[in-house]
Amino acid sequence: MIKAILVDDEDIIREGLSNFIDWTALGLELVGQASNGREAVELVRMMAPEVIITDVKMPMMNGIELLALAKEQRPDCVVIMISSYDQFEYAQQSLNLGAFAYLLKPIDTDKLIHLLKEAVLKIQKVRSGEKILNTYRNVLEQTQKNILDNKIKLMALGGRVNALNETEAKYLEQFTKFCVASVNAERPEYQEESFMEELERHLEEWRTGHADAADIKQFQNQNRMTVFCVMMRGDKEISFRKLLAIYSRYYTETVLGISDTVDSVRELSAAYRQSLEAVEYRFFTDRSLIRYRTVREEIQPSFKDMPDWNRNLEMCLKDGRESEVNTFTDEFLSYVYRTKPSPVIIRTMVSAILLETIRTLRTAGGKPEDLFLSVSDTIAAVLNESNPEFMSRKLRELLWSVSDYIARLEKLRPNSVAQKARKYIEENYQNPDLRLDDVAGYVYINASYFSSVFSKEMGISFGDYLTKVRIEKAMDLLKNTHMKVYEIAEWVGYQNPSWFNVAFKRYTGQKPGDFRK
Repeated sequence: MIKAILVDDEDIIREGLSNFIDWTALGLELVGQASNGREAVELVRMMAPEVIITDVKMPMMNGIELLALAKEQRPDCVVIMISSYDQFEYAQQSLNLGAFAYLLKPIDTDKLIHLLKEAVLKIQKVRSGEKILNTYRNVLEQTQKNILDNKIKLMALGGRVNALNETEAKYLEQFTKFCVASVNAERPEYQEESFMEELERHLEEWRTGHADAADIKQFQNQNRMTVFCVMMRGDKEISFRKLLAIYSRYYTETVLGISDTVDSVRELSAAYRQSLEAVEYRFFTDRSLIRYRTVREEIQPSFKDMPDWNRNLEMCLKDGRESEVNTFTDEFLSYVYRTKPSPVIIRTMVSAILLETIRTLRTAGGKPEDLFLSVSDTIAAVLNESNPEFMSRKLRELLWSVSDYIARLEKLRPNSVAQKARKYIEENYQNPDLRLDDVAGYVYINASYFSSVFSKEMGISFGDYLTKVRIEKAMDLLKNTHMKVYEIAEWVGYQNPSWFNVAFKRYTGQKPGDFRK
């Protein structure tokens, strides 16, 4: 119902109008009456009426003053003025202040009822417009939220996000730490609806409980693994144990892998890969909650006498030649016979090799599930060998299959790693923080291996190529624009103009100012 009030210093007029008019039939509710302007002002404040019928001449405060105050508090309210005076200035003043109509006494009730009907229609149209506008706002807000969520997901999965708008950037700037948790859940024993309800309830409670400290985003990766991206304010420790407990109630086998924290949303892809590595470590431990830092702490000591073991493994897998795989496994076997480690250490080392193999396969764009009928059975077949020589032979066969698979994937790629990297550099050279690790992460390979591949294919190191792109763009700007040298330096990615001058002279043999002349 639309709320209305009557204001007149004559009791008989107020009583007559209130009783004669069927307010409910008009869609109105008469919520109050006042005998003067001051009483009416208090009534407007308390009841917020949308329709006001008021006399012009009243004690203490006249109707025109009331009209002005009412419109100031509620600009969309409908005010009908009634008066015994037909003086033009009263009517003109009222209409200029936004009055809906000006009626003369004695009041023609039929005309007043007609005006009230028109007032109701007007208010209903305003309400309808506001409802549509609010719906549009809600849809717009949800769309913007979904777009930001998709951008965060894309950054986590290693995709390229061109830019964040001002609202998105402001939202993300409030967070100082980020981490990713991936859940691998197998053999469900549950009703999906009850699981989803409990999970959603927990996430809502989590968001409420961490409102001042963190936010969480949930999405699925291409292998149906559930991924949670956590964005934190400050250094508060975030617990995932209840989340793990919920999954464990509905799945027979559940493992949750947690990345290290990173300082920027742009580093989410690295955190995501760490969480996957932590999940893959489930083959070598009976723990259900695995942190990436724990994986590294447990594996790395086993390789202290094998320099660059992970880089050598990645290179031999991506080289695509059996001879490289054979060399790697021969060196491993030679190390075992030379140092005579315990069976536990041997299994730990082989576990680390297998973990790195799966990681390399994933970063090359492959899926272990496409290569092995059962990843766990394949790994168990290697680890269950007690004879180091037989273990090495099975390990070699597994590495051969992975190397061949990666080689086939590379042939299907439309562009080489170096060409993808080159395009990424040329699109992002203006970023002063662009580093080799960023580009290596974009093409999903180890930074040291990427450096080697890029230099070999492009005939120039990453650093020199980045300088080349920046300086050649600077040369174009110096010749074809009136930008100042320090502006050009900043434009092409140099925060310090002095560094730009040194790099420019080293590349061209001239200072920027001399080149422009």
